[in-house]
Amino acid sequence: MERSVLVKGAFPGPKTQKILQELKKYESRGEIYFNNYEIPPVISEAKGVYVKDVDGNVYLDLTSGFAALNVGHCHPKLIEAAINQMKKVHHTAMLPVEDRAKLVEKLSQIAPGSLKGNCKVQLDVSGTNAIEIAIKLAKLYTKRPIIISFYGAYHGRSFGTLAVTSDAFWRAGVYPIMPGGVQVPYPYCYRCYFGLEYPNCELRCLKFLERILTDPKCGLRNEKRDANLVAAILMEPSQGASGYVIPPDEFWPGIRELCDKYDILLIDDEIQMGWGRSGKMFAIENWGVTPDIMVVGKSMSGGVIPVAATIARTEIMDVFQPNHQSVTFGGTPVACAVSSTMIDLLEEEKLADRAEKLGKYFLEELKNLQTYHPLIGHVEGKGLMIGMEFVRDRKTKEPASNETKMIIREAIKRGLILTISGYYGNRINIVAPLIIEKDEIDKAIEILDETINVAEKKIFKGG
Repeated sequence: MERSVLVKGAFPGPKTQKILQELKKYESRGEIYFNNYEIPPVISEAKGVYVKDVDGNVYLDLTSGFAALNVGHCHPKLIEAAINQMKKVHHTAMLPVEDRAKLVEKLSQIAPGSLKGNCKVQLDVSGTNAIEIAIKLAKLYTKRPIIISFYGAYHGRSFGTLAVTSDAFWRAGVYPIMPGGVQVPYPYCYRCYFGLEYPNCELRCLKFLERILTDPKCGLRNEKRDANLVAAILMEPSQGASGYVIPPDEFWPGIRELCDKYDILLIDDEIQMGWGRSGKMFAIENWGVTPDIMVVGKSMSGGVIPVAATIARTEIMDVFQPNHQSVTFGGTPVACAVSSTMIDLLEEEKLADRAEKLGKYFLEELKNLQTYHPLIGHVEGKGLMIGMEFVRDRKTKEPASNETKMIIREAIKRGLILTISGYYGNRINIVAPLIIEKDEIDKAIEILDETINVAEKKIFKGG
């Protein structure tokens, strides 16, 4: 297929319209593309950083399948690994295969900090399941009921993970959900919960969390009142669904310090941030912090096949007894073979280093756009996880939610696929595959410039 942007005519084309009508008629509205895009392109083929729709239009894909395609679409080495394994054995369920042993050893050896070589692995199908396993481990190990997570967090939408995912819309109408979930303010510094500014705030959010733990009347970890209720703090190194909101450098080391001080486990959700995207194999490594439990998924297999893993200190994972935790398709032979190949690919081609280098360039170019586009309120990122926030007024920070939708829509018409995010639907996630080239970044910047111009004319010129 073509490896450059090519939009042949008016979007959407006739084939796209026909297929979308069928989808709307027969498929649940719960699917994400009915929310992210007014009219999504219907994809027929994909390669590298490009996707082609059924009408022959070619787009630059900066969604990476929600960070599941860190090495791009249809990477030949991953496809080859999948096909070769399928020809030998593709499913065993209750019987192990050699590739499974290879994979769990590799995962143990690439784990961050002191976890390396001192951890065990539980394989599963999805990140949501793997988060539930992490919660289960934390509660079994500590014998405590509460998991603390953060405002704006996304850890899944099952009954269990809704307790730690911070979104009233997803919870509405399905109570009761799993008890024991407590949310606290996250350092979203552009919109500080406490109305302060970094660094003069002195990390009020971190101090607030410690007060929740130690308050003399209602603290969750108050020794004077014999209260020891918190099993773990669950965190994303950068909040993905909220728009790649990145905390100050002192925050995660401060959380690790609180966990150590009050005997609380730290669970690191690397499902979206891991596998080289941040410029490190795992995003938490950017802050020199080691979690007690880590969860990975999405790009673990490069998006070829569903697979996820919960990785925990050996003594924590050993609370599981035989047959305590297992699923039919958790770590199939094909998933294990492809995931092992994915790890080799990331290491051999030094894709984390590449993400760091290209991410700096991308971020610099986006900040340059910000200098002459008043609609861009804020840009932040690490590696190739980059968030942009759009506002109608930089002083009031009024969210430009409708304009963000317009940018997404106009970008598709010009051959660029982006994803909307944020508390107010006014952020865009830049989730480029780690194999993107500099000239492709330049093309994305060019299209963004054009689409933001369209939105600004509507706001500032009454167009």
